[in-house]
Amino acid sequence: MHYHIILSPDAEADINSIVWWYQSKDLNVALRFRAETDAMLQRIAQFPYRFQLINSGLRRALVKRFPYSIFFYLYMTEVFVIAVLHQKRANVPWIYRGNGQRSPKRPP
Repeated sequence: MHYHIILSPDAEADINSIVWWYQSKDLNVALRFRAETDAMLQRIAQFPYRFQLINSGLRRALVKRFPYSIFFYLYMTEVFVIAVLHQKRANVPWIYRGNGQRSPKRPP
């Protein structure tokens, strides 16, 4: 089964910010990051249950060759990506995304 990937606005902003940062250092690294992120999203779409379950349905996939994690939920045949964060960042920022709630915004 192939799941449909849905990037939240926050996740899209995360990716764009990371690409922008890498572009300011080296365009080739930015292109490699984007390619690895896209490849990981494809792997998530194919095999979402392979990735580490963090809590309450939240899963984490590690981007190869880069210190970033993709956080997502599964709902029926869709994968909701809520954040793409540096692995050394505190886990707190993405918890407050969404409606100002203390837990990550979950799909319906």
